[in-house]
Amino acid sequence: MAKDEQDSKEPQGETKPNLGADSQAFIGLKLREFYDDVVAEPVPDRLLELLGKLGDDDKPKSE
Repeated sequence: MAKDEQDSKEPQGETKPNLGADSQAFIGLKLREFYDDVVAEPVPDRLLELLGKLGDDDKPKSE
């Protein structure tokens, strides 16, 4: 079978991974470690204030 025929059988826009399973697992582990560190960081006070103000808009106003 010619190379062009093989390429045409793969769905367009999809590619097969070029990394081995060990490399993919290592990258996945490092990404999880990185994102775990980010998630563990405290939320800045200014952001909490802004979120609180947004929540105030949802409360019914008393007259």
